[in-house]
Amino acid sequence: MSEQDSAFEQFIRVYGKSEVVFEEGSSGKEMYIVCSGKVKLYVGTGNGKRRLLAVLGPGEHFGEMNLVDKSPRSATAIAAQDNTVLAALDRIRFIYLVRQQPRFALTLMETMSKRIREANLLVSGGAARSQSEAEVPAGSHR
Repeated sequence: MSEQDSAFEQFIRVYGKSEVVFEEGSSGKEMYIVCSGKVKLYVGTGNGKRRLLAVLGPGEHFGEMNLVDKSPRSATAIAAQDNTVLAALDRIRFIYLVRQQPRFALTLMETMSKRIREANLLVSGGAARSQSEAEVPAGSHR
């Protein structure tokens, strides 16, 4: 293993299927990039159930909002497959990349804009999702 590989390992997190990466409402210090596997993002509906927001795969990121505004996590992230590999970026590295790599910042803004538009559609009723598709019991990680 090279020195570069060893340095990169400090940022890698491996999760088993149904393992919680973080919980809605918790504080956070990292964002994540999916290297392999899948992650499901859920939000609580207030009636003891969770609504599936997204299923993310390799190359997609999540958890960045906390690094921007320092607010509690707005969703729960759960590994959807065994051996889901995530790269974790703390706030210091996040700020460095935003400052030094404009493409990184633009990619984040594009993704956040897309997610806000999708959320607006859900709130306005523009997205047709069945109740059984969208909500699962809070303890369930299907």
